[in-house]
Amino acid sequence: AASTRLAAGARAGWAGVFKAARVEGPRDYAAAALMCAGVGFVCAAAASTLALWAWQRDAAFSREASVSSCIVRVEGDPRAGASGWSSTVVLADAPGGGRSCRVRAASGEAYEDGDVLHVVGRLDSLGDTDWDRSRFMKGEVGSLDVRAVLACEEGADRTPLGSLRAAAIQCIEPSRGAANAMLAGTVCGRVTELADEDAYAAFTRCGLTHLVAVSGSHLAYIAALVEAVLRRSRAGRGLRKAILLTAMGSYVVLSGGAPSAMRSVSMVGMATAAVLGGRRAHAPSALSLTVSLLVVLDPGVVFDLGFQLSAMSVLFITVFAPYMTFTLERLRVPALLAEPLALTLVAQWATLPLTIPVFGEVSLIAPVANLIVGPIMSALLVTGLVSVALATAVQMAASVLGPAVSLVLGHVGVLMWAPRFLAQLAMFLAGAIARVPFASISVPGAAWLPLAFYGAAVLLYVRWHAISPRGLGACASVLAALLVLHVVRWTLFAPAGVTVLDVGQGDAILLRDGAHAVLVDAGVDDATRAALARNHVFRLDAVVVTHWDRDHWGGLPDLAQTIPVDSLIVAEGAADGAPEEVRDLGVPIVELREGDALGVGAFSCAVVWPDEPVGGEENADSLVLDVAYRQGGRALSMLLTGDTERDELARYMREVGDIDVLKLGHHGSKVSVDGASLAVLDPEVAIASAGEGNSYGHPDPTCVDVVEKSGARFLCTKDVGDITITPGEQGVRATAGGG
Repeated sequence: AASTRLAAGARAGWAGVFKAARVEGPRDYAAAALMCAGVGFVCAAAASTLALWAWQRDAAFSREASVSSCIVRVEGDPRAGASGWSSTVVLADAPGGGRSCRVRAASGEAYEDGDVLHVVGRLDSLGDTDWDRSRFMKGEVGSLDVRAVLACEEGADRTPLGSLRAAAIQCIEPSRGAANAMLAGTVCGRVTELADEDAYAAFTRCGLTHLVAVSGSHLAYIAALVEAVLRRSRAGRGLRKAILLTAMGSYVVLSGGAPSAMRSVSMVGMATAAVLGGRRAHAPSALSLTVSLLVVLDPGVVFDLGFQLSAMSVLFITVFAPYMTFTLERLRVPALLAEPLALTLVAQWATLPLTIPVFGEVSLIAPVANLIVGPIMSALLVTGLVSVALATAVQMAASVLGPAVSLVLGHVGVLMWAPRFLAQLAMFLAGAIARVPFASISVPGAAWLPLAFYGAAVLLYVRWHAISPRGLGACASVLAALLVLHVVRWTLFAPAGVTVLDVGQGDAILLRDGAHAVLVDAGVDDATRAALARNHVFRLDAVVVTHWDRDHWGGLPDLAQTIPVDSLIVAEGAADGAPEEVRDLGVPIVELREGDALGVGAFSCAVVWPDEPVGGEENADSLVLDVAYRQGGRALSMLLTGDTERDELARYMREVGDIDVLKLGHHGSKVSVDGASLAVLDPEVAIASAGEGNSYGHPDPTCVDVVEKSGARFLCTKDVGDITITPGEQGVRATAGGG
């Protein structure tokens, strides 16, 4: 039976094409495969070209008007951020006569799907940062900084499906607790409230977020699990497809017609129609028709990450899930576990090359987590769909028929107990799994990832033969050995150096030598985690927070979810002022005073400021470190100034004396340094950490001019990326970006 399934899976992808082409021999198979690949490549290239042309045309508004009045329609749910709320909006009348297009709008208030706003704001095209690229991959072409809302029509442009979804969300009340927020995320795809819960961070660490938000990969995975359960029942094939289509159709309604849900349900609909019409269901054909239709209707969809994840997940599950299940069964994995484990592994295989460049994170424990939590989430989805649908129907009937019906609503609410219990159980298990060391690691994106992952898929499909347990074990051993060597290399034998990380408008400086690593400040957001990933950092002895400005600690909660941090170090007196988000991390906080020293391998970091206890809220309270390295004839001296400026610098500079490198205070502000202090410190290199296009104008031209007149070389992260300083026998070496 297993051999039959393997052979059937091998023919599934191209059977119809080969039959039509009258393929008979291996050469004909190869020619047909190349022909199909060529046609697909040409279509994809044409669609990408059209999408890029449309994007450039739509984004023209940002080059024609920087501050304008415009009408926008909110699309989707709002998300909370460090500086307010953000939403995807559609410009109804883009300045300069541009077509309607999607942008990311930032505002001080949260606005819901379907709201129509008349706003005044600044429109900008996307840049070349990780955040900009991630937004572009989600179908957005610019950003809108909302300065004022002149008028707001709540729900004025909400679709009927959107209204049903809004009613369902109101019935769930996601703000009442983590379980309700999880239910809203699973059933309606709303993660606005869930994103602020610890449970969401645990799901991210375990690689389970695809089971929460509405996405093509989520629906593909859930649909495959439901189909696997239905196959074990006595229901006929047509009935099974009808049940699956009904469940997914209900999901589409409650999700408000999310595009990813529409894509998935259309595929299931095509397969169901084929079965009911007496034809052979062929998932690759349904996928091809769906993708082709969507690309024709909207060429720009090829840049949408949800579209890419949906298409690749369905393709890999269709083609490789039977093969993976067969392989796992040959390895004596119980049949009850083989199929869900195969679905998880295949889905990760398909999506990792797409998600790593955007999120910079890989969950190593995801296969195990999906086996444990996946069935619970499937049950949560099914019970949640039924409960929320009934409760929403009664609630809507009560609003029309009067108070008598509303009495029934309380009894229907009892039905919500089951999905809430399942949500709490899933969160408990995910939290326990997330605490496993190295459950998730940060991984830098690389151009070779798609080639390696998808190249392996093509090679497997072309060869298509059963892999022996011995051969599979050998491959796994080689991959594991390479991973272990990589981790050991960077956790035990990292070269000595100081890296000023490019984290946008924030500070993050990495000191590392051998098995020891300390981060001085943690930036403002998840850019710090990504920066540590591209520098192969897997653990930190400590994070030094110079003071409590958010651009120096804001990235700490995010990185602490993926990188073990042993302790936090602050200035004397500053521990009491730690933000609540930092306290909740549970990492011990240590205070240092002037004269104390911190060792990082062969580095010695002496505290030279502040000279008295401080609260840590002011720039002048910043903890300043005089960093020195002397080992085997190599030397390095560097001053890390936090946000202190020339007034504070004048009080501690003579204690420091001559140095090699100066990390300029307060991101290179106008008063960060002067000629007198540079004459005393006499640095060869001065470095500023600042974000491209920041509203403060950092680094200030006055600061740059003073540095260059002193004879020091000026470098800024916004211009050259990460800047690494390494000690040497003939002087220090500064390496920018990739080298």
